[in-house]
Formats: sequence, C-alpha cells, structure tokens
Amino acid sequence: MAQDLVAFEQLFRKFRPGLVAFATSIIGRSNDAEELVHDVFIAIWNREANDLDPNGIKSYLFTSVKNRCLNFIKKSKLDVTDINDESPVFDANVNAHTSMVAKESEKRIHLLIDQLPKKCKQVFLMSRIYELSYKEIAEILEITPKTVENQISIALKFLKENFNKN
Repeated sequence: MAQDLVAFEQLFRKFRPGLVAFATSIIGRSNDAEELVHDVFIAIWNREANDLDPNGIKSYLFTSVKNRCLNFIKKSKLDVTDINDESPVFDANVNAHTSMVAKESEKRIHLLIDQLPKKCKQVFLMSRIYELSYKEIAEILEITPKTVENQISIALKFLKENFNKN
C-alpha cells in the first residue's frame, strides 16, 4: 500500500501541471480544470493499480482529462471549439537585455500561435507545450498521426514565415 501511495504521488506530481493546463485550454476555466484533473486522479486511485499500463499512462491521463472536459462542456453548454491557452512561464535568470528580448520573442510567438486555425493550434500546443507524442495526440483527438504531423508542419511553417515580419 505504501508503494502504491508513493507511485501515485509521483504520477500526480509529474502529470498534474500539464493536465491542468491542457484542461484549461479546453474549457477555459482553471478552477474547473483543476477539479476535473483531480477527479481523474481520484478515479485512478480507486482503480486497481494492476489495471493501468505504465507505458500508456500519459496517453490514458490526457484522454481521460479530455473526456471529462468534453462531458463538462456538454453539461455546461460551453463552446468546445474555443481554445484558451495560458502562456507558459519561462525562467530567464539572465541579464536584463536578454530577458527583455526573450519576453518579446515569447510574446510574438504566442501572438502568432493565436493566429493559427483552432485545430492546428490545439495540435501544436499538445505537441510543444504538453509534450505529447504524435501518436498520443492522434489517439486523444481521434485523428491519424499523419494528420498530426501535417498540422505541426503547417504551424511551424507559419511561425517561421511570420516571426521576423514587422
């Protein structure tokens, strides 16, 4: 039992922040997102530890959170297509000029990401911010890995073409 608790706590600490950010990007409200993620972890705790495949746990967690978010949206009658990403915070312990340049670049990137089509933006954020594999994204969004690859290519091309424009 003690080993289960330690393993569960490690799982919780590792994935909770990314899952909350992912849920917030879907439903747009961080308090509700936090609750939904906690519900997923409670459901895992209540399950037999042997039922979960350690190799697929990341995909399982993100799929579970996505499904809970979609159910929440259905109940709340929110628009499922609205993606409301929260900007990640980067630790820039460097001189003031470098810090200012980094913040300005981050701001430009986020403005460009916001201009991407909704599905393209969602796939890009899942890959780059939530660090999901193409296969995991494909499973969660119920699309092919090739579609994920195409969406990432579109996003990267757009970002490269528009980043240095004035």
